[in-house]
Amino acid sequence: PKRIIIVATITTMKIASLVATGFAYYLNNRQYLLYRHTPSLAVASMKTVVAEQSACISDDCGCDHSHDDTISSRNARTKVTGREIAFVSELPDLAKIMDDDIQLVVWEQQEQPNFIKALNDPSIPPERLPSFEGMVPALPELVAEVIKKHIFLPYDIRSRPNVLTEAEADELADHVDKLVQLFADVAIQSGFIDGNVHGNVDELPFVHAKLQVMTNDGCRFWHQDSVPFRLVSTLRGPCTEWVPPEFSRATLKRRQHDSKHARSMNLSDVALFKGRGDADAESIYGQPGIVHRSPRIEESGESRVILIIDIPQEGWHFD
Repeated sequence: PKRIIIVATITTMKIASLVATGFAYYLNNRQYLLYRHTPSLAVASMKTVVAEQSACISDDCGCDHSHDDTISSRNARTKVTGREIAFVSELPDLAKIMDDDIQLVVWEQQEQPNFIKALNDPSIPPERLPSFEGMVPALPELVAEVIKKHIFLPYDIRSRPNVLTEAEADELADHVDKLVQLFADVAIQSGFIDGNVHGNVDELPFVHAKLQVMTNDGCRFWHQDSVPFRLVSTLRGPCTEWVPPEFSRATLKRRQHDSKHARSMNLSDVALFKGRGDADAESIYGQPGIVHRSPRIEESGESRVILIIDIPQEGWHFD
């Protein structure tokens, strides 16, 4: 009898713990979840919002770039010239990644958004930084609406107050929305996403978006991503490091070591770069695709916030 009572008590405690964990997750994700599984699940929860917008249907050198010196550090950055790298000043020009010769396009924003200045407040602990991950439809304004609901509460709770003002949250949500639309357009034009939509919500093109908080070294070794292309932007902390294509082979051969050819993105830069696609994993060298790595921050006490947008892949982004 005592064993039964003990087992029953432990089982009850485990259940209570699971319930508490689930509730904490619920609050932590601000009561709005982006779905990681099938696009149809996301659609099912968004149809009400989409119905109200029916008109729209018709029609990642680990430098410490604190928000105080980001703009000035941009002027000191060594520019890489050559036909494989493009630095642009306008968002639409990221589409240059579709050029066969281009491997990396970097949109250098001339003014640093207010949400980046806010996110780089060193007094904000990593656990309070906003994050989200899920499949999002390439429908203007809908992405912004869903993301804002995910990163901002219209009221504060003591356990998790907002770290962004509503205006900053709006700015971040709109920023991600525009990047999602451009990324989807490029993916559609490149033939990686089906863009044939006939007014049916279930047929909307989806992309995978993730705002990730990192306190470790992440992808610390030099590598190429096994994707056609990927969008990466660092919103807080040290930025993604990369090497010019002519040094790819030499860098990959010393993938665990630093490279004198390393370059770093700047805060608020938006990078769209090519990966190795479906190239044979055994063919490490000689493949196109930007060689890059995460900056090493694990023993620095720093944290990063990174925005990543990908072409959805079954088994990776959804079931």
